[in-house]
Amino acid sequence: MIRYIIVFLIAILFFSSCEKEESVILDLNISPDEISRIELRADHKTLVPNGVSRMGFHAFVYGKRKIMSYGRDGVTKEFYGKEIEEEFLVPNDQLPADYIKVYDQNGKVVENNYYSTTTDVPGTVMQFYAKGGNLESNRLDITIRELPDESYEEIVIPVVFHVLVPPATAAPTYDISVKYLEEQLQRVSDAFNRKITTDPNAGNAKIVFKLATHDPNGLKMQEPGKNIENITAADFTAMGTSSTKTTQYMAYILSKAKRIIWDPNKYMNIWIAKFTTSTSTTGATTSYRMLAPTVIHSDYDLKSIPGLTMKHQDSFTLNDVKDCLEVGFMLNLNALLSPTTVQGRNEFSLATPIAEYFGILQTRCDKYNKLNADGDSDYCPDTYSFDYGYYPSVFKGNNLDGQPENDPTRPMEYFTSFNVLDMYSYKNSLSVDQVKRLRMVLERCPSRWAYKSDWAFTGEN
Repeated sequence: MIRYIIVFLIAILFFSSCEKEESVILDLNISPDEISRIELRADHKTLVPNGVSRMGFHAFVYGKRKIMSYGRDGVTKEFYGKEIEEEFLVPNDQLPADYIKVYDQNGKVVENNYYSTTTDVPGTVMQFYAKGGNLESNRLDITIRELPDESYEEIVIPVVFHVLVPPATAAPTYDISVKYLEEQLQRVSDAFNRKITTDPNAGNAKIVFKLATHDPNGLKMQEPGKNIENITAADFTAMGTSSTKTTQYMAYILSKAKRIIWDPNKYMNIWIAKFTTSTSTTGATTSYRMLAPTVIHSDYDLKSIPGLTMKHQDSFTLNDVKDCLEVGFMLNLNALLSPTTVQGRNEFSLATPIAEYFGILQTRCDKYNKLNADGDSDYCPDTYSFDYGYYPSVFKGNNLDGQPENDPTRPMEYFTSFNVLDMYSYKNSLSVDQVKRLRMVLERCPSRWAYKSDWAFTGEN
């Protein structure tokens, strides 16, 4: 009997293996009848009317379908299945082509969902909405802001990268090409000068970062902007065996100040070292180490740049340096070699530590009660504060941990992250107010006055 059963099972397997495989293709596209609501979000709530900045609109379409829900009754412990109506976000590729369009308050279609202007009067509040079939979204108020004063002169900041190379007998050596350094600096200049962004509130700092061509002795450099510091085996051994050498590298830089701290009145110093094996974009300890400016000219009030702790000092020379980070910043090699690719991923951008070096503060905030009196975290009204524990995307909301629900003084506002100080951001712009703050630091802080000298490009005073 057992033998017949085995033969029968083998025969079933044989015939089933020869049967033609069938494929079922399901049409997942949603029908207009299943769309329940449309939510419209914008890149920001204000727009600079310069014809360059653009307000982007993003429609989020939701649908409803009846689905089966299965569970177990908490009292009877019996399993059940019931039909429920569920709302879900509809992927764009499941929507009928050109079904959703964005309109202005006059019913005019916003082409490609971007709006820019040079004619709208500052202070004007415009309304926009999205529509698909008979459904309309919420209406968004967008304010046309005043054109910023950009009458200041363009300045050039000379940069020198000090590449700290360990001895080959102790650790893998490395090198960075001048071309690569130029490319990274060019992207910083482009971000600061509103050249690679559609940010509706982008500012133009009129700052260009260039590699120095002459050294402190006035001699032409073999490789522009690149100063190699070969660390001896003895010095490297003295740094210890830990893979994290942040403090040790800072002490080394200070001890070799004559070679690798160049006059802050002529150069912006950036030290590249593999001071740790890890990197992070959420803090400065593993990707970079920097300090904001700490001195301000006596012509200005100590509190005139909010958020910075200052002391009066009318000049800042090499003799004043007590910490190398007063006149430059440390950059982890691993971070520099993995820069942002402008795709909204949370990657490193050289623009971030450079912006912080010039006194721009972080936009992220992990607690609602850490906001300043103006309800901000960086003293720039046109940037958003956001909880960095959420929104791992370029699309964010301004809600923060600890924020009271339904707080009428701080309603939920969605925005798009372009800012170099935002996390999960395109990292391709500074805001108008950040630029204003940056130019203020450049004017008032003596430790940031390298742009006042042409020495790095001519070898002459």
